Amino acid sequence: MSALNRKVFGPLPSYEQTVVVPTSEDAEQAWRYTTDEPAEGWANPEFNATAWKEGVGGFGTKGTPNSVVRTDWSTKEIWLRRSFTLESVEFHELNYRIHHDEDATIYLNGLEVDSLEGFTSGYEEFLASPKAGQALKKGENLVAIHCQQTAGGQYIDWGLFDVKVSPTDSPID
Repeated sequence: MSALNRKVFGPLPSYEQTVVVPTSEDAEQAWRYTTDEPAEGWANPEFNATAWKEGVGGFGTKGTPNSVVRTDWSTKEIWLRRSFTLESVEFHELNYRIHHDEDATIYLNGLEVDSLEGFTSGYEEFLASPKAGQALKKGENLVAIHCQQTAGGQYIDWGLFDVKVSPTDSPID
């Protein structure tokens, strides 16, 4: 049956993932954060967040499934900011790696690029919106995230990666 499927559909493509901005799953990633509603413009790169607390991701409560809590967060809302530098903005397909419980709104360089409702029960990968790629620039960039919590465990962590899909080189029988 496998040989027949290969004849009809061809070989499966290969996927190459490149981390652009890492999550805090494997190593601490520094963020600025506040649990008090910030002033207007908080997601813009020029906003002065030096009075915000500093912490490392992920943010949440112990016991939240499949989380790596490094900074406690137990209030209803949290606002996060993190700078990162890009050598290039040439990407194949941008994806988020995110664990959010619950609703999360993502901004890149001050532009709202995605709003994710509900929650994930672990880290998941989502195709980034076209706006995300358009918002990025060579040099210094800023991600800002607002996450809201209503019940149960809570957690937020985010990363960005690029996916390149290539057809396999194996010939069809």
